[in-house]
Amino acid sequence: MKKKIVLFSMVSLLAFLLLFGSHTNAKPFYEGKTITLIVATSPGGGYDFYGRLMARFMQKYLPGSTIIVKNVPGAGHIIGTNEIYHAKPNGLTFGTFNRALPLGQVAGLKGIKFDLSKMSWLGSPTTEEYSFIVSTKTPWRSLEDVMKADKVLLSSAGVGSISHVTPILFAQMVGLTNFKLVTGYEGGEAELAMMRGEIEGQWGSWASLRAFVEEGHGVPVMFITQKPIKGYENVPLFQNVITEEKHKPVVELMLAINVLGRPFAGPPDIPQDRLKVLQDAFAKACRDPELLKIAEKVEKPIEFISGDEALSLVKNLMTLPPEVLKSVKEAYGVK
Repeated sequence: MKKKIVLFSMVSLLAFLLLFGSHTNAKPFYEGKTITLIVATSPGGGYDFYGRLMARFMQKYLPGSTIIVKNVPGAGHIIGTNEIYHAKPNGLTFGTFNRALPLGQVAGLKGIKFDLSKMSWLGSPTTEEYSFIVSTKTPWRSLEDVMKADKVLLSSAGVGSISHVTPILFAQMVGLTNFKLVTGYEGGEAELAMMRGEIEGQWGSWASLRAFVEEGHGVPVMFITQKPIKGYENVPLFQNVITEEKHKPVVELMLAINVLGRPFAGPPDIPQDRLKVLQDAFAKACRDPELLKIAEKVEKPIEFISGDEALSLVKNLMTLPPEVLKSVKEAYGVK
């Protein structure tokens, strides 16, 4: 009888080891896999920089994986975001896109085939300081000069982008009619166009435009940020220019958009275990000493925003008071 009990116990132990031992030694899902990171704009520029930076360092924290960056420009990041949204939810595709797209979605922009509130969020590697700069080829050196000009040619990455909606909202609030937006300038194309004299100014990330300004090609005339930027304390802030109480909700909206910085997300319904692995790799990459050193060298800020924080921000941006939604729709030309 004892022999039978011992034999039964050994068989049970062997079955346990086979079942659970093989599980603990299972190959991690991302080992040997190729991941596509879609950047919803052309090569060059801030979104592309952060996309490639995160691809490099997330790969480090997903051992055995290969991350390929795929640029999918067009329609102010809408085309690329559509592709991310409709990718297979297997955890092998995610990407980065314009932080103003929540506004485009609630405004009902044509061509949008995504719901940002349903996406699988990784977060953002940074928040942003936003700027309005003009070319040194123009005679303008201040916001007052620009507001007095007969016509100001400004670049836009496309109707869905923050570089499109921000100048229109600003013009609406201060009663300007001299801004003319020229669409189709994505990545670093707007800077080249300013140097060629094709356009006279642009609204964009200060981290992306600072070097351009300090090389003598542009002049900042206004910032959208909570506090003055060191070395440029005399440049006015958005919220100090627009002081009417009725415009306060729009001003707060524009400041909130910048917190989202450079959003990263995948399609809806990525399995929770795989999404957790991606989110962990994203967070670790943002804290990697080598990444921080690279970012500091090229003056690109790193201020990690988690996936949960990003999703919360997106949902808030998509829940606008009626009067703010009306302004946003008017800015996008949506009736």
